[in-house]
Amino acid sequence: MEINTRDFGIVHIEEDALYDFPEGVYGFEEDTCFAIFHKTFDDVSFLYLQSVQNIIPCFLIFEPEDFYPGYAPLLSQEDLAACGAESSEDLIFLVIANVPDSIEEMSLNIKSPLVLNPKTKIGRQVILQNPEYTVRYQPFLNQSKGGA
Repeated sequence: MEINTRDFGIVHIEEDALYDFPEGVYGFEEDTCFAIFHKTFDDVSFLYLQSVQNIIPCFLIFEPEDFYPGYAPLLSQEDLAACGAESSEDLIFLVIANVPDSIEEMSLNIKSPLVLNPKTKIGRQVILQNPEYTVRYQPFLNQSKGGA
């Protein structure tokens, strides 16, 4: 399948890379179908979440464990049920990055990750029950857990 993107033009994606987000993602509730794909720049691969319905939004996303070792999200029973999962172990967690002028100032929203169920292909953005997680965790400015 091919999708149109603002930043990368036409991108070919596999059907299994599509996820249904019945409630959209925060700020883009009207976009309910997203694709996950990799783009490589200078031998470094990046992961993106792209709306299939519109060229915007497209989010740079990461696996939280890459920047926050021991990431242990606590989901409500409602969020688990909405994703069609019995436990967090059945799910994939990804976090949205915000990269301002420099990579050192990048922040990750580890409080409200994207939660994907690879079996049902349902995705959802949730607000975790973990009080120590923030919406602007800056892994390069604050080397200790918790971010800024």
